[in-house]
Amino acid sequence: MENKELINKIVEEFEGLKELQDWYLMKLEQFFAVIKYRNITRSSVLEHLLDEILSMMATDETIDLYSRVCLYYHAIDKQAAMEYAQYYVDFYDDDTVIRKIREEELKIKKYSKRIKR
Repeated sequence: MENKELINKIVEEFEGLKELQDWYLMKLEQFFAVIKYRNITRSSVLEHLLDEILSMMATDETIDLYSRVCLYYHAIDKQAAMEYAQYYVDFYDDDTVIRKIREEELKIKKYSKRIKR
């Protein structure tokens, strides 16, 4: 009986943490929307946002937001963005972010070649 109560308490606390993370992720998403809308290019602002996202649990939503911020940062500082993508790999052992950035680079290169012709 005591184990069941303990398990229920742990589940409730985990659900509370998940709700808190979802709320926090939504706030970070809104913050990124403001950065993108206002075309903010200060490295410190973008790096702070990336650090905040990196400190969260790896979920599909955090990976997506992290990738989009890295891609945005890539247009401003290619080297720094790739370093942040590598931080993600080191932290979560998953190269999803780097793969997305490289795919975008290829798209941009193909598009620019078509324009030059």
